[in-house]
Amino acid sequence: GNENGVGTGFVIDSDGLVATSLHVIGEARMVEVLFADGSRHEPVAVHAWDRALDLAVLRLDRKGLPTLSLGDSDALASGEKVIAVGNPMGLERSVVSGLISGFRRFDHSRMIQLAIPIEPGNSGGPLFNPRAEVLGLLNMKSTLTANLGFATPINALKPLLARPNSMTMNKWLRLGALDEGLWTSSMGALWSSKVDRISVQGKGAGFGGKSLCHFHQEPSTLPYELKVRVKLGDESGAAGLIFGSDGSERQYGFYPSNGQLRLTRFDGPSVYSWNILSQVQTPHYRLGDWNTLSVRHEKDRISCFVNGQLVIESKDRALRLGQVGLAKFRDTQADYSNFMFNPTPAEKVPFEPDSDLTQLLAKIQTHLGDNPSSMQALSASIGDQSPDQLQDLAELLERRTDQIRRLALESHRIQIQKQLRTELKQSEPQRNLLRAALLVAKHDYPELNIKAYEDAVNRMAGDIRDYHSTEGGESDLIQSLIDFLFKENGYHGSFSDYENAANSYLNKVIDDREGLPITLSVLFIELADRLGIKHVTGLPLPGHFLVKHQPQGGKVALIDVFNSGKQLTFDEADALALQYQVNNVSSEYMASATKRDIIIRMLSNLRYFTRSNSGLRDSLPYLDLMIAIDEEDAGLRLERATICLRIGRRDMARSDFEWLLERRPEGLQLDRIREALRSL
Repeated sequence: GNENGVGTGFVIDSDGLVATSLHVIGEARMVEVLFADGSRHEPVAVHAWDRALDLAVLRLDRKGLPTLSLGDSDALASGEKVIAVGNPMGLERSVVSGLISGFRRFDHSRMIQLAIPIEPGNSGGPLFNPRAEVLGLLNMKSTLTANLGFATPINALKPLLARPNSMTMNKWLRLGALDEGLWTSSMGALWSSKVDRISVQGKGAGFGGKSLCHFHQEPSTLPYELKVRVKLGDESGAAGLIFGSDGSERQYGFYPSNGQLRLTRFDGPSVYSWNILSQVQTPHYRLGDWNTLSVRHEKDRISCFVNGQLVIESKDRALRLGQVGLAKFRDTQADYSNFMFNPTPAEKVPFEPDSDLTQLLAKIQTHLGDNPSSMQALSASIGDQSPDQLQDLAELLERRTDQIRRLALESHRIQIQKQLRTELKQSEPQRNLLRAALLVAKHDYPELNIKAYEDAVNRMAGDIRDYHSTEGGESDLIQSLIDFLFKENGYHGSFSDYENAANSYLNKVIDDREGLPITLSVLFIELADRLGIKHVTGLPLPGHFLVKHQPQGGKVALIDVFNSGKQLTFDEADALALQYQVNNVSSEYMASATKRDIIIRMLSNLRYFTRSNSGLRDSLPYLDLMIAIDEEDAGLRLERATICLRIGRRDMARSDFEWLLERRPEGLQLDRIREALRSL
């Protein structure tokens, strides 16, 4: 196929291990390794990888390779001389020298700052000291100056080699690939997916860089509705919905293009057969942000909406029924989420605001531009409204926007509290652990599509049934589940970025295939349930959550999902607890965690990580969730009251202090609570 990019790597083991950056090999992409002698080799596996560190190790079917020596990046100091080797802009085996100019942290990862220019093609290349020891892997260039770059320390690679999370290339090429049961792409570009999100990059093969992605379900009658959220990497691009498609060159398209909304009818492959039916500029479109596009296709009209507002109507009837889906144009990078096709829409009248403010905003948006004629047209359009009035309007809108966004977020969080409380108030067998864990994630990701992730877990269970023997006993099924997650699909514990909040969100764990012991345990438990494996629960070992399988009349198995599904004895589990300075733990007699216990522990992790990384205020929403689940927990109430007192939320502090004094729980110093209440 076509070459989509070039990077650099180096041999770290004579039996065929090659280190590079993860972004060099990408996901669902063919990879080829070219050696200096001209030989080419396709990897047989991705031996190890870490998304947070942007590291990957490829395995080649080749022995006796010369290797590079790995140094100690912890011993580095600013001012040391270093040498970088790579293929900048495709210029093979280029060498440049420079200095260590410092150390920086990006997203919890420590990076080496270099007084060396780094260009595309350098990524993954070795950074040497004068003794020819590798100190790091070249990673990225600075956005501030051309002569500054960054490298990942080589010591970050060493734990990966000790705990590889290998995946065959056949599996790797399907990682992030489109679900072939739902979508078919055409006309080039690289389409990929992660449960509820589809991404596209690269130029399409159609005219104007056009590339299509058709949804397999087709409308059988009119009317029907389509909806998708879309975000463009660059507003000069174009990407959105298609409908009425023949699967090739003919279809309607509704999409943003250069900041405007456009409805086009494509009648063929060339620009002469493209008919722009309508193109509008609207204040309802949010530049550089996610926007919801929707289309209602009826017998006598096409109605197009952005963020719930009607922006285009057309009476065009040239194309009727046909396929629906997504499209992109030019060299656009775009992300899509929450695609919805509704074959039987309800009757509804679109909301069309007509307030003076909306009309004024529409006038301003229509005439915005950098040239004098645009400014003159705007001045004529708004009449006597002075520049001072416009400035006042801008400041008012900024304040109102901030207030409304805070209100929307608070309203969303209250809804999640109610849903989570309702879910966990049921009896233990009725509680849906998967849904509850996804609600925790939705608390911080409001647009998360819970059903999409429930469907993804169901498909994973189906894959295990299809490709593994399910005829043996429960122990055989457990081993099939372990093999599926850890040997074949690369799920692993997040050793390098443990306190990253993403590791506590089940949607991110499913997408990124790494997480904390407890989130990986939730996935394991839920898959076991779908496979009909009984008595699989969580074991709440202090500091390190485990999975427990207790077959009826059989031997108990403890499974460490953080360490590739390693099975532990009770003594090994007790020793693991000792690593976290917890004495006198007897895992053999420890009760299994209830589903409610698991969710509380997940929230407690988020509260702790957020407090450590962002401060008290940002940890408060997780306390709110925990109290919504366990309203009678006096310790949580006291903690929330104390935090609210410190950050100035006096009404909330007063409410919790009064609650504590009314119930008078044992073990609390009520005199100090009364004193705190008087201070308010």
